Amino acid sequence: MSKSTRTISSLSIARLAAHVRIPLYRNAYALMFSSVTTSALGMVYWLLATRYYSTDAMGVNSAAIAALMFLSGVAGLYLDGVFIRFLPRAGRATGRLVAYAYAIGAAAGALVGGIFLVGLALWSPALGVFSASPWLAIGFVVATVTSCIFTLQDGVLTGLRQATWVPIENTIFGVVKIVLLVAFAGAFPRLGIFASWTIPIVVSLLPVNALIFGRLIPRHQRATEQIATPVVARQIATYVAGNYLGYLCFMAYSRLLPVMVIELLGSDASAHFFMPWLIASALQLVTINMSQSLIVEGTLDQAKLRAYARESLVHMARLLVPAVAVLALGAPLILQLFGKSYAAEGAALLRLFALAAIPNMVCTLSFGLARVQRRVGRIVLAQGLLATLVLGLSYALMRDYGITGVGWAYLVSQCVVAAILLLTQLRPLIWPSGGQAGSARRRSEYDIQP
Repeated sequence: MSKSTRTISSLSIARLAAHVRIPLYRNAYALMFSSVTTSALGMVYWLLATRYYSTDAMGVNSAAIAALMFLSGVAGLYLDGVFIRFLPRAGRATGRLVAYAYAIGAAAGALVGGIFLVGLALWSPALGVFSASPWLAIGFVVATVTSCIFTLQDGVLTGLRQATWVPIENTIFGVVKIVLLVAFAGAFPRLGIFASWTIPIVVSLLPVNALIFGRLIPRHQRATEQIATPVVARQIATYVAGNYLGYLCFMAYSRLLPVMVIELLGSDASAHFFMPWLIASALQLVTINMSQSLIVEGTLDQAKLRAYARESLVHMARLLVPAVAVLALGAPLILQLFGKSYAAEGAALLRLFALAAIPNMVCTLSFGLARVQRRVGRIVLAQGLLATLVLGLSYALMRDYGITGVGWAYLVSQCVVAAILLLTQLRPLIWPSGGQAGSARRRSEYDIQP
């Protein structure tokens, strides 16, 4: 290697190192790396599940896991979003805020898990196996509670600007559930998938939260003591109330679709639907991760919010567009790994879900900006419109076009809402006006609401 080549390489490495040291990117990359490793391990997990379990068991377990994710999200009350928005400046109130939120989330998890089981015959008869035994019912409620805390602790790590721990935690979780998946195949052919998914969550809570409360929170309290702002319960309650309504809409159109599919089309269709849905959900985590980092850094340095937003949008596009192209072109080959029927039934669906990640990027960035600015009304309106369009169109198209109809419903809905947001909230960001009047308007758009 010549001296000039070594010099160029050294400069490139130095630039990359400097780039990664910027908190906006460092935490986003940590979350994205977690998403990538989790998704890769998830692909292995579900690939093995198709080999060791029947299609019927796949359909029932995947729908049960989707329901569990929905219920834990409902029980979470958007408290993970509270951590991301308020922990960066919480100071000495950090520990109390996390502890209270955990207690509220655990109580809500037990409540919604119990309500779900009591009304199972009404809203999801296909999952009636979980109400057939008291032990299964108790296990499902425990899984709901622990899944809620598991989600909240990732929000804590992100809000503490310690997102580098998230991929470590989730990688260990991914490996353990793969081991249990194979180990349970012979003994629990009906519900081994669900058991292998939930048991590692329960086991992981103690060591992760020992780290959070024993080391990370005290360090954060010392580091933010000088810039801390009072944590006002009323302010948090107002923030939660608005964002939670929008979050429920998000949960409805993102996590209830597998349950809708199994009820309307059956367990085989549910199994074929779940893999494209899982892959597409992993792809959209890129935008969610970048948005979460934007919220943390925008909260800490509000004067740079507009610059952070533009950088986030450009960075999302750089990462997403190539990935979308790969999925759109290689959908049959990717799904072939799970079996011929998965490729035949799900390739078109995976293409549509992948394309929907582009307009979803616009929507997610808009939601991140609105959360920093505490303009929750925008989030509720946009998420409500998305939920109405996705669920309504999916129901209308599913009976005639099967699971592919859900893909069209999702793509069209994301495009409609993204277009509205581009022409309204994001217009000053994409097409800034010139002159002093334009500058004043742009500043007002990105002011933080009291």
